[in-house]
Order: sequence, then structure tokens, then C-alpha cells
Amino acid sequence: MFNPSEFNPLSHDGKVSLPYPMTRALELYTGDCVTFILHKENIILVKASESVFKENVFATGLTKILDSVNRITIPLKIREKLNLKRPEITMEIRQIRGAIVMREHKEGAADNGEEVRNVLREIEDESGDLFIYKEIGPTGEIMLSELVIKALRLETDSIIQFFLRNEELILKEYQVKYSCPQGSFYTGQSRKFDSKGRLVIAKKLRDILNVNTGDMVTLRLDHGELILSKCNQPVDA
Repeated sequence: MFNPSEFNPLSHDGKVSLPYPMTRALELYTGDCVTFILHKENIILVKASESVFKENVFATGLTKILDSVNRITIPLKIREKLNLKRPEITMEIRQIRGAIVMREHKEGAADNGEEVRNVLREIEDESGDLFIYKEIGPTGEIMLSELVIKALRLETDSIIQFFLRNEELILKEYQVKYSCPQGSFYTGQSRKFDSKGRLVIAKKLRDILNVNTGDMVTLRLDHGELILSKCNQPVDA
């Protein structure tokens, strides 16, 4: 059986109180930024860090700040995905390794703590390329937080040029005199991050990649190249 340390209600606006002993053990304090990772029905909270972006870890890149009364707000997208917008939901909360793990309380639910431990072991492993999973929005946009933009070695005021190679887009910061990455060609498309951190993929490029609203794409750093491609494998969420 699953043995949580605490049960706390989820408010209508997605706030949940975290146990002080857990946040202090993880050195999380008021104003600290928390990153959300999804694994099946589990919401895994870790201190914001680039180390969460691994190939087999569904790190959303969504972050929230721990408030002055030790509450965290579960982002709306996560609540919608896990059907947590209903009234009178209770969250089970426990600490596993270097993370706080929450899920909706359901009587008799099995303990999948070892699966969560495997996810956390991957985060702790410093090897491997950086992988970020993002959903395509209604107008072809992908939403990137400041943490994600920084992890991708970009700036929030960057203009991005798109290069096409087979079924991948290679993203590079704008250069007046550019060189095409090996095996690619310049698409003639460039976009700038907007004030909310959104980057729009042009319709003709979305058609080439066969990505539509709601599809998941991966952004990964591979030997210095920033590559965007359609995610054809299911992610644990």
C-alpha cells in the first residue's frame, strides 16, 4: 500500500499546503522556485534546476514559487491533465529521495514509489543530453519558461532561426552571417520569443513535421545543436 506522510486538500485554484519538515529537508523556502515533473498520476516537485530535463523524465518545465505559508500552486495544465479540477480533492504527500511527491488520494491505490525513485535516480545522473517535452499550442506556439530558455542556452530576447534536416528543426540564435548545421538547409523562417516566453513554429514547418495542436515535441541539446522534433513515444503523464 501507498503510505503518504500527510493528506492535504487541494483548493479550487490549485493551491496545496506542503509539510514544513519536507520543504526544509529539501532546502525549499518562501520564494524558491519549484519544478513539476509528471509520472503517471504522480506530481513530483523538485527545486528548480536544469538537471530535471532528461530523456526518460517528463519534466514539464512549469515552475511555481513556494508562497509565504508554504503552499504551492499546481499549474492549470497539470490539473487539467490529471483531472484535478473537481471539488473536494485530497492530495497524498510524501518525500522520496530529493523530492516531494503528490497524487490524488484514492482508497486502496497501489504503491508505485519504486517507479518514482527510478525517475529521481535519472535526474541525479549528471550524464546524458538535455531533453524537454512541450505541447504545441493552438497557433503553433510552444511555451517556454525562463528556466527552460536558460537551460537551452538561449536568452529571452533571442530571435530564433529555423533550419530543416529530415524530420527535425534545428534552432539557432539569429546571426547576420549564418552557417547551416551539417545536412540542413535554412527555412527562411525566424521567430522571436514573446513576453510570455512563447515561440511560434510556422505553419508550413508544422506541416513538414506533421505536428498539430496538442501534439508533443521534444527540444534537446545534442552536441551543441538545439533540435526540435515530434515526440512519437508516449510519455509518463
